[in-house]
Amino acid sequence: MRTLLVGLLALATVAVVLFYGLSDGPQTEPTLLPVPATTSPTIDPTDPPMPTLVAVTTTRPAVATTTQPPGTLGTLAPIEDLGTPTIDTSSSVSTVGIDRIMFGMTVHDAQVAAGSRFTPVTPIGHCYLVVPDDAPPGITFWVVAGTVERVDVDTRTITTRSGAGIGDTEDRIREMFGERIHTTPLPDGSGNLLAYVPKDVADATYRVMFLSNGVQITRLWAGRLPWAEELGGCPSS
Repeated sequence: MRTLLVGLLALATVAVVLFYGLSDGPQTEPTLLPVPATTSPTIDPTDPPMPTLVAVTTTRPAVATTTQPPGTLGTLAPIEDLGTPTIDTSSSVSTVGIDRIMFGMTVHDAQVAAGSRFTPVTPIGHCYLVVPDDAPPGITFWVVAGTVERVDVDTRTITTRSGAGIGDTEDRIREMFGERIHTTPLPDGSGNLLAYVPKDVADATYRVMFLSNGVQITRLWAGRLPWAEELGGCPSS
C-alpha cells in the first residue's frame, strides 16, 4: 500500500513538472513591441552618396507663340555714277510716271533716271516697295516683276502736272478734270477713290488716283493697271 502511494506521488510530480516546465514560475505570453510606421536606415558616413532623384514629367512643352523676326529686306545691285538727283520738291506726277521715271522702266533704268539709288522697304519679291535715297520724303515706288509700276505720294509738296494734290477738296479735283474723274466709294465707307482716266487710247492702262476722306484728298498715286487700283498694298505674289 505504501509503495502504491509513493508511485502515485511520483506520477503527480512528473505531471506538474511537464505542465509548468523547468522554469521557476509559470510561462507567460510573449510581449509584442510596437513597430513604427516608417524607419530610417542607418547611414554609414563611409558609404557612397545616394543618387538624387529628379521628378520627370511627360507633358509636352507649349508651342512658342512669339513671332519670328522678319527676314532681310535685301538690297539692289549697286550702280556707279548716278549723277545728279532729279526728284525734288518741284517734281510732278503724271499718268505715265514722275519726272523722268516712267512706269515700265526696269529698276536699274529708274535709278539712273532718278539719279538716286533705291532702298527696299519691304522684302524683295514679285512685288516690293522702294524709296529713292536722294529725294524728298513721301515718295514710294512699287516694283512688280522687276519694273516700276506705281508711285505713291504722301507729301503736299509734290502734285500732278496740273497742280492737284493732297489737301485739295473733291470738288476742286472734279472742277479741274471734269468727266475724266470716276468716283468710287471706299469699301469701308471712310471716303472715296477718285480716278483720273486718260482720254488717249495709248494711255488707257494708266491712272492717277486721289484718295479722299469724303471731303479732302489725303493720298495721291499714279501707275499702270492693275496696280494703280490696288488698295490692299503691294501683293507678295
